Amino acid sequence: MTDEQTTGAVEVRTRAAFDRVVRLVPGDPLLNPAATDAQLDAAEAHLGQSLPADVRAVFRLADGQVQYHHDDPRWAAGLIGGEPLLPLASVLLHWDQWAGFDSETGFDEFASSTPEGFVRPKYSVRGWVPLTHDGGGNHVGVDLDPDVDGTVGQVITFGRDDEQHHVLAPSLLSYLEQLADLLEQGYGVPGDDEEPWSLRVPPRTSPHSLFRAQG
Repeated sequence: MTDEQTTGAVEVRTRAAFDRVVRLVPGDPLLNPAATDAQLDAAEAHLGQSLPADVRAVFRLADGQVQYHHDDPRWAAGLIGGEPLLPLASVLLHWDQWAGFDSETGFDEFASSTPEGFVRPKYSVRGWVPLTHDGGGNHVGVDLDPDVDGTVGQVITFGRDDEQHHVLAPSLLSYLEQLADLLEQGYGVPGDDEEPWSLRVPPRTSPHSLFRAQG
């Protein structure tokens, strides 16, 4: 199979998974219009690194979701980690805000990875590209510079309060497929005007435990 055929197959699977999540997520996803290839190429030039085919495919379906703002106080039903997918411009804005932290080794002391060896035990890495923002400096994103056992494009947690970086899935496509399966199985708990929707888990259990980091 050629690279073009492989990319085409990834795009087909990504669209199918994305459409399932949009259909099943509890609430209105408030999708933005699709990003253009020119916008994606410009984003990659800004990042200085290529985005995986499944990430490009998602943004070609929607340039993120409407972000909560006091002038537009709607809360989109988040497609990534329960948080809305950032528009490309916001992805780059948050990525820029992490510039320089990768060289501050004093922040690395308590950094770890779950599973061990998948994510670099660093406070910040320039290969971590945010896809969401929780309003407090924490993200779910894709890892373009994994540790020895990780996979380029794996979906991870990182941010100001995130010392133990969790791998949620080996790719964004895998994350969407797993999330769609969970929603079909009834794990989605609707939110309200004050709180977004969430995944149903046992007490004192993290939603991260519902996802597979491999396979």
